[in-house]
Amino acid sequence: MVSLETTPALQLPVIDFTSPNLKPGTVEWDSVRGDVRRALEEYGCFEALFDKVPVKLRKAVFDVSEEAFQLPLETKKRVVSKRKYRGYVGQIPSLPLFEVMGVDFAENEDKVNEFTHKLWPQGNGSFSEAVMSFAEKVSELDFMTRRMIMESFGVNENYSEKHLNSTKCLVRMMKYQGVEETEEELGMEAHTDRNMLTILCQNDVKDGLEVRTSDDKQWIKANPSQDSSFIVLGGATLHVLLNGRVLTGVHRVMRMGTNTRFSAGLFSVPKTENLIYAPEELVDAEHPRLNKPFDFEAYFQFTTEGPGRRDVAALRGEPQWDLTKADVQKALQDYGCFEASFDKVPIELRKSIFKALEEIFDLPLQTKLRNVSKKPFHGYVGQYPMVPLYESMGIDDSDVVDKVEAFTEKLWPQGNNSFSATIHSFSKKLSELDITIRRMIMESFGLVKYIDEHLQSTNYLLRVMKYTGPDTEETKLGLNAHTDKNIVTILYQNHVEGLEVQTKDKNWINVKPSEDSFIVMIGDSLHALLNGRLHSPYHRVMMTGTETRYSLGLFSIPKAGHIVSSPDELVDEEHPRLFKPFDHVEFLKFYYTEAGQRSQSALKTYCGTGM
Repeated sequence: MVSLETTPALQLPVIDFTSPNLKPGTVEWDSVRGDVRRALEEYGCFEALFDKVPVKLRKAVFDVSEEAFQLPLETKKRVVSKRKYRGYVGQIPSLPLFEVMGVDFAENEDKVNEFTHKLWPQGNGSFSEAVMSFAEKVSELDFMTRRMIMESFGVNENYSEKHLNSTKCLVRMMKYQGVEETEEELGMEAHTDRNMLTILCQNDVKDGLEVRTSDDKQWIKANPSQDSSFIVLGGATLHVLLNGRVLTGVHRVMRMGTNTRFSAGLFSVPKTENLIYAPEELVDAEHPRLNKPFDFEAYFQFTTEGPGRRDVAALRGEPQWDLTKADVQKALQDYGCFEASFDKVPIELRKSIFKALEEIFDLPLQTKLRNVSKKPFHGYVGQYPMVPLYESMGIDDSDVVDKVEAFTEKLWPQGNNSFSATIHSFSKKLSELDITIRRMIMESFGLVKYIDEHLQSTNYLLRVMKYTGPDTEETKLGLNAHTDKNIVTILYQNHVEGLEVQTKDKNWINVKPSEDSFIVMIGDSLHALLNGRLHSPYHRVMMTGTETRYSLGLFSIPKAGHIVSSPDELVDEEHPRLFKPFDHVEFLKFYYTEAGQRSQSALKTYCGTGM
């Protein structure tokens, strides 16, 4: 739901490495070194003019790439590696245009020949020679760039030499299929590279690579300006090694047009026996150590294959945590919500949860009415003339086994273990995402010391919802426009659309999440807690057609008796206190009174200071 402009007018810095006098200790070296540092500090990347790779070699690399990708799929799969992006990767449903082959230890003749013979048992000298020559030539630019970076930050020469010898070369050849459509399609999702430095060149299909600006607002088209151009990107490991002094280049590939795009990249990758950590020269009172020492291969596996692939909770302390945290803050400031990719909820559990919803809503009405609560909107809701398509039920403390079983026994006195297990498991998994997001939010506003207290001040309510299809193509109201009153809401739905969110300028967005994503939304209580820093959006459900829409939401809710109050750190002359301290349960009771329902903003009416 966050839209960033792609801006052709913006350009990456262009740095010329072609001078024959570009050697350490010369004026030219010092000048280029300063340009490299500024580019990596401000953009995390730059365009390098480097003429040591002949045009003939560039063409040879793309020729052998095309030859390799034209091999049958079963042949390409002979070089599949246990380590992602080493070997062949392709046929990814979410990235259908993308294929890649990665040759590890590309500077080593035996390793390259071993890779080649897996694809061509009879050998292919052209392929091996092109890969090794490319690795050898581009490594010169890699070494030069990293030496300059180390020098610019005052790292001693012995450490620099040790660093340069601590890496190996990974050459990746990438293919992005052309598209027939006139609109852009995603070739590769936005990401940062995990390694030290990435150096890319591409064929004559120039459009495709885009780099995000440091303010996260725009994308720069990284179209090379000359035939001798390479795009140099700082990786997450370099960011850690330099204690956060340089940025990691967030980049993606967008495809338009029918021509196939080939690119080749040299990735400087730490060897497995070396721990990554910032040298003492880069750690002081102004720049405390940001990251603990870590093993690159373990980190790489964790963030590409393990739970860290999409589990933002697991990225704390890694560069990706800060990037994701910034995205979360911006989305919630601008929209009050976003679509979250989160793979901790297995596919089977996702399927089971909708079977459970069908099962519970198929119960007789008199059975469903047993779901009662003293708290408004925590029990069964349905049979309302104003919203006849809507039914919902609430399960308090759905992350607690005993509470879920007690709820289940009210509806099925004989018990229903399958239902209980599904509800509890789903809630526990989703609570991990809730905790991660709230931790990120608190960090974003400098409230680290309040995080534990805040997380302990809430419980969970799981609301399961059913919207009956209106049996007409005319749009009918499923649920009135409203803001949520809790802290954070995380929604998941079946394939039937209907959710709409209102933007700050009063337009309605149709929300169309993918089947493996969740909608995260801010409630009024968090809006008040953060003294209005985040937007609490109006949303509604509009229904058409005959299909039933099932959805469920995990609501983090302040505990009874807990007083919601903005910390003093968020109150100043520019941001006067907007809301008096309040009890969430009492606020909820007010919301369901006639006065609360008539009010344009129940929160402001109930506890606003008038500021």
